Amino acid sequence: MGEGTKSKFRERGATAVEAALVAPLMFLAIFGVMEFSLLFRTSLGASNASADGARTASVAGRDLDADYRTLRQIDKSAAALPDDVIQRIVIFRATDFDDPVPAACLTVAAPGGIDDVCNVYLPAQMEWPESEFGCNPAADPRPDPDRFWCPADRIVSVGTGLDYIGVHLVVDHEYATGFVGDHQELNETTVLKIEPEAQ
Repeated sequence: MGEGTKSKFRERGATAVEAALVAPLMFLAIFGVMEFSLLFRTSLGASNASADGARTASVAGRDLDADYRTLRQIDKSAAALPDDVIQRIVIFRATDFDDPVPAACLTVAAPGGIDDVCNVYLPAQMEWPESEFGCNPAADPRPDPDRFWCPADRIVSVGTGLDYIGVHLVVDHEYATGFVGDHQELNETTVLKIEPEAQ
């Protein structure tokens, strides 16, 4: 075997070693970019759905169908998100734009709520008909899910001070490859002042 042939074998061996060292780093970078891009997409979609829901809730004010309209808007705005990522929706009374969702509303059994504080919904309730809403506590066939902080009780008069309304989404993002973990919980909150009613 000549010197030229030995040199070619050495070059091939060196190339194989370099590839074995570089390939894992390259795949790590590719999977990392892909996973965090998908995470960013989910986060942005949830943020948009929360903001759209809060705008709808703000405009709906004290209309009895306010929560129904809010849930329908969230469902529409979240259409670009993967199925079943929204785990919980909380519509809550706030006192300022930077108020967090009350901690008790995150632990209360859903569907449910806390009187005069929040209504907590499951994703399936975004599909419920309008007839299921209206703050009625009677079972017809079940109590209305918006009865805890009834939209009719929301303050929409400039003279008495407007309520702030928050929409909080709990979203479970599943990683595609499992390379950086199984899943991550995301929380998106938007708080707006309720639009005043015309006097």
